Amino acid sequence: MIDIIEKLSSFDENIRKESLYEIKNLIKKGIIKKDSSIGWLNLHLHTFHSFNYKNWSPGRIVFEGWKIGLKYIGTVDFDTLTGLEETILAGEILGIDVIGGFESRVFIPECKNIIINSPKEPGIYYLCGKGFKRHPGKNSETGKFFHKMKEIAQERNKKVIEKLNNYLKEIKIDYKKDVLPLTPSENPTERHIILAYQRKSEEILQESVDKFWSEILEIPENIVKKLRKEKQGDFQEKIRVKLVKYGGPGYIFPEKESFPKFDEVVAMTEKAGGIPIGTWLDGTNEGEKEPTKLLEFLKSKKIKGITIIPERNWNIKDIEEKKEKVKNLEKFMSVCEKIEMPVICGTEMNKFGQPFVDDFTQPELSKYLPYFLKSAEKLSYLTF
Repeated sequence: MIDIIEKLSSFDENIRKESLYEIKNLIKKGIIKKDSSIGWLNLHLHTFHSFNYKNWSPGRIVFEGWKIGLKYIGTVDFDTLTGLEETILAGEILGIDVIGGFESRVFIPECKNIIINSPKEPGIYYLCGKGFKRHPGKNSETGKFFHKMKEIAQERNKKVIEKLNNYLKEIKIDYKKDVLPLTPSENPTERHIILAYQRKSEEILQESVDKFWSEILEIPENIVKKLRKEKQGDFQEKIRVKLVKYGGPGYIFPEKESFPKFDEVVAMTEKAGGIPIGTWLDGTNEGEKEPTKLLEFLKSKKIKGITIIPERNWNIKDIEEKKEKVKNLEKFMSVCEKIEMPVICGTEMNKFGQPFVDDFTQPELSKYLPYFLKSAEKLSYLTF
């Protein structure tokens, strides 16, 4: 039975589909049962089509959501709708309400000098399209647009690799050979790139690999070794922050030509039958400090809902930072409820250690669960 569940994340689409139907039969026979019926939700989970730290497919994510008794489950991937149809199929097979879609970084001309929710990047905004009923045909206008959106993101990735190959010198990776095979749909992200560099360094340097990363990361060699062996996620995140994020040697400064335009993505999302969904980070950047102003602007841009990642707003070690972000969340949610802007939440799972579902027993979150469920129901009327 464990083998059948693991097959849900095979890179072979046919094997994944066969496994879904096998699991359906095992459920009918009572061999596979739900662990609980908590009735919660997670509508923002990245699959292995962009990056999932457990390498889960859309089908595996929907199954895990069914198994713990979620009411709603949703998948999302960066710059692609490849996982959409599998998400919908899995929902139909397992009898759970699902919402599938994409996430992308876009450029907002009106905010070209304002940092919104992409730290240190003026004018750049995380935008989602969710609730599609089917994948647009690849030769349709919308299909070609989404393909181009993916190409724009991949061109940025290639530039990152070019810069890092020049910087790391003895450790060079090849986009086609080392990076593309890490995802079944040839849609790698920054995290796939970092994984490829780690693997290549271990292959080439072997016993001296810890010394190499110690010098790059500027931390003791014994700490590198411990992280690399015991905490892969923390190790890869340190590499990503050091090399790819703002100020790093692989950082690509955002230029408006390097990102799709907000209005175009919204228009194509609607034309393809999806729902344009905005995002909110934590209220600390200039563009998010006034929730009413931001939400009214987004509504004027045809945004029908907002995605948030609650873990970022309450599960914080620093007490003062936590107080600030919890307060920001309260202010934001209050405005959303007042203007009846749906808010859907999720945990992403594209960073090591993120939970499969939010802990809605926490006092910082429990009071919002009814509104999250109400929002999901409202959006479901437009999708199911």
